[in-house]
Amino acid sequence: MVQYCTSSNSRMNLTSIDDDVLIHMFSFLVPPDILSLGKTCKRMRMLSSLRIVWANACSIHILGRGYPFPCTSMEVLPTSSLEHRTRHAFHLAQKWLKGDCTPHRSYSIDAATSTPVSDVRFLRDRHGKWLISIFTGIWAVITIWDVSAEPQKRCEWSPKGVLFNGFCLNSDPDSEAMIALSIVQHGEHRVDVLSLVESNGTVSLEAIFSFASNLKPIAMRGDTIALSNHIARTVIYNWREDTSAILEHEQDEAGVWKVRPASQADRCIQVVFAHNSILVVRARSIHLFPKPVLRPTNEEHPINAPLARYSFGWVDSVSVTPAYALTPSQPLSILIRTETDDPWSHGVKHLDLYTLEPAGASSDIPYTFPPTLKNHMPSALGPLRCTDVLLGPYQTAMWIQPHEYAAAGLVWPLSDDELVRAARRETLVAAVFSGPLCVGG
Repeated sequence: MVQYCTSSNSRMNLTSIDDDVLIHMFSFLVPPDILSLGKTCKRMRMLSSLRIVWANACSIHILGRGYPFPCTSMEVLPTSSLEHRTRHAFHLAQKWLKGDCTPHRSYSIDAATSTPVSDVRFLRDRHGKWLISIFTGIWAVITIWDVSAEPQKRCEWSPKGVLFNGFCLNSDPDSEAMIALSIVQHGEHRVDVLSLVESNGTVSLEAIFSFASNLKPIAMRGDTIALSNHIARTVIYNWREDTSAILEHEQDEAGVWKVRPASQADRCIQVVFAHNSILVVRARSIHLFPKPVLRPTNEEHPINAPLARYSFGWVDSVSVTPAYALTPSQPLSILIRTETDDPWSHGVKHLDLYTLEPAGASSDIPYTFPPTLKNHMPSALGPLRCTDVLLGPYQTAMWIQPHEYAAAGLVWPLSDDELVRAARRETLVAAVFSGPLCVGG
């Protein structure tokens, strides 16, 4: 028990202190200690549940330390959600800082027996309790799973005779639209916008809008969708207002199109709605465009050219994300996995972390070009069934580490069984680069 001495040498216990002073004392406690103190008596339990206590905890111990926190402003969150997210953010940050990779829980989902799973994502603002799985191929299916306890299938969406050609999830959890899906049906291309509808305990996916397009949806924020082709064009489209803009850069003149299939030319990997701009990330280049003015689709559209461009050469994968959240003008972090076509090279592959820093007020573009190399990590050179890298905010990252070629069968003699086993020795890597979640950062 905390005790204070007065000038008359009498003692004051913690419960005799004014509420305002106690609330100020709570601000020095991290979330686990707030919970512990709240269990000591009814008065502490009441004080520990006040909004101001968790607003202070979030401001001081989460945002003040640069820990990850959902992009939703805490001012609009109910008190219960603010407490939950603050506690979760602190717990998650401590796991990163301690290097604890032990999963909180593990689940196995019997997703399909014959159709391959092409993608699995958590739904935003569902507290990690809902998953969406995408099945491509002849039997194309979208499935929503509840993984809050034992995994349960909540709904499926699979129109007859459709092929899925690409999709993106909405980055705005408050938007009516959840997913934009590129579909081929009876030889015709279209994009369907789907909404997740909950009613009387049931869940369903419903198409709320559809439009003809052979471009693939790459990113969606609110009612705005970024669609792109494999060459040079990106279209920004607001489906609710039926307005759009065209972003297009010059095609590469170095002859790379002759050595790559058209489907792998300079395919669009990611579109980032950045500060006063749009960053289009392609297989071998990034292009920064000005934030465009959207015009009605029945009007003539000018072509928006890029403000700046940079090429990393051919890469296996690239991922871009804001370095930190909740700031209007923040750096963009870029993680790439380099590519080599030489199977006998050793130590050639690597992971590079770049940063696009915000430019000053006097600059004509929002970010400084070229990107600045911040980190260079060697990576094993070996066979990969999944080359993707995933870069999250606060310099967190995940990727698949391959087993080296030498152990995978290029150094003989190995039997066929040994070669297959070696080729499957891939490792899921979770990492954090220098920053608030890195002990040495």
